[in-house]
Amino acid sequence: MNKLWIYGDSYAAEHEGVEWQWYKDLAAVRKLDYESFADYGVANEWICMKFIEDFKRGMHTQGDTVIVVTTHADRHWFLWDLPSVSNYASMKDLPPDNFQMTPEQMQAIELYYKHIQSGYTNAWKYDATTAWWNAYALTLRTAGINLIVIPGFNNTTDILHEGTVSVRGSLFDAVCAPEFKNQSAMDKYYARPLPDQRVNHMLRDNHHVLAEALNTCLTDHTTLDLDKLPWITHKLSLSTEPMLKGQLSPKLLR
Repeated sequence: MNKLWIYGDSYAAEHEGVEWQWYKDLAAVRKLDYESFADYGVANEWICMKFIEDFKRGMHTQGDTVIVVTTHADRHWFLWDLPSVSNYASMKDLPPDNFQMTPEQMQAIELYYKHIQSGYTNAWKYDATTAWWNAYALTLRTAGINLIVIPGFNNTTDILHEGTVSVRGSLFDAVCAPEFKNQSAMDKYYARPLPDQRVNHMLRDNHHVLAEALNTCLTDHTTLDLDKLPWITHKLSLSTEPMLKGQLSPKLLR
């Protein structure tokens, strides 16, 4: 049986016991096994590395499908053994031991942001990563392997992803943010000291929307325009969350 390979960040990370995740739904429809090597909070360099490890071992075979969800350009893979420590803005006001880091490691990250990091270098790294995926797209296509690269965020780039299916838009702009009733509801939701209660930052119904769209695009070789899918939107806020339990992760609920 052919396989669906998933790489990315929290938009693709596996939630054990949740069988309605978008890629599990897609795998079932297309009669594929699946494996997910996505993880929370990781940077694009780490996502690439996980794919390269499998590619070099010859894990992908003819008829397989590889889906990559890229993440925000501002994330960096600072520490080899702590790939989820990638977003300085979210950790700069917290003690290092919250992230299993030493004070010296935290200081090194602070110095990087002070003396090296810039919007220009972030954009350049993202463009380089995109060009890298495009190069592998040709290799995979020649081997009869499907590749789809889905932007998690709307990172500014002049380089378009070249996969089996072309993708427009980003998951954050097309579905994650629009699921909230308004900007204020989203700000208050993320301000609380709890993780996002949605699986892959999407309500359950929208997992099916994404899976169905991906299946159609793979079958018909058409462009996936995330901004034009029939998403369920303007539902979520702190007050409506208790009424949406069937749409949320059964394991994260408090």
